[in-house]
Parts: sequence; structure tokens; C-alpha cells
Amino acid sequence: MAVGEIYKGEEFLFLVEIETDDGTEIVRPFDQTGGSVSSAAAEIEIATKDRSGSDYGDITQTISLEGNITEGDPFVKAIKKAQREKKYAKIYEVNTRDLTAEYGMYMITSFNKDYANGDMSTYTLDGTLFGDICETELTALPAG
Repeated sequence: MAVGEIYKGEEFLFLVEIETDDGTEIVRPFDQTGGSVSSAAAEIEIATKDRSGSDYGDITQTISLEGNITEGDPFVKAIKKAQREKKYAKIYEVNTRDLTAEYGMYMITSFNKDYANGDMSTYTLDGTLFGDICETELTALPAG
């Protein structure tokens, strides 16, 4: 890839660490159709006799992903279970060009499944970061 080349949406995907009978496994939710990461900073107003302005308050990061519900995909069942048990999910945002990734522990704020007649059945997940973001480099991507 050339420097300055524009990324396409499909060059980023999300991986999720799920619990299995043997411990944990990083899986690639099947048939991902979209996703996003948002970061927002609260403002703290500062006013002294010498200066005034804004400073950083709390930083909030949210994640959203969506896809088609696919037979044999362990992600849907595992993420529903995690939310029902009030567990955090380790979610990775992966750049597929160089396999670099950021991950964090997310509270699953919503998980929706849609079964519209005549359309594909789909899911959407929204989560809010708990703690810090970590960086890593993967050696390979799981199938999905």
C-alpha cells in the first residue's frame, strides 16, 4: 500500500474474546456489515483572574458493531450471555492492512437482534469502554 492511500471500511473489523469450555478464545463475528468507534471529552470550564477557558473532563469511548446473524457463529450467544451476567467484553478494533489493533473492556450497553420478514436477520451491539485502551499486533486473523 502506498503512503496516503485511503482506507476502505472493510479494512477494519472487530474481534471479540469469548468464554469457551476451555477458557477464552478470540473470535471474529461472522458477516460483519459495519462498525464504529467514538470518543468524546467532557469540558471543564476554568476561570481564574489570570485566564479562562476549557480543560478536559472525563473521556468516554463507545463502540458499535453490526452484522448478519449467521448459523454457527458463537459470537451472538456469547455476547448475550456476557451481558445477562453483567460481564465486560474484550473487543478488538483491527486494521487488517498491518494487523495492528486496539482493545479494551466494554460494558455491553445494548445488544439487539432484528428479524425483519424478507430481510437478513441482523444484530447490533453498542458498548462503553471501562478502563483503558491497549495496543497490540496480531499474527493472524481468526476465520469468520
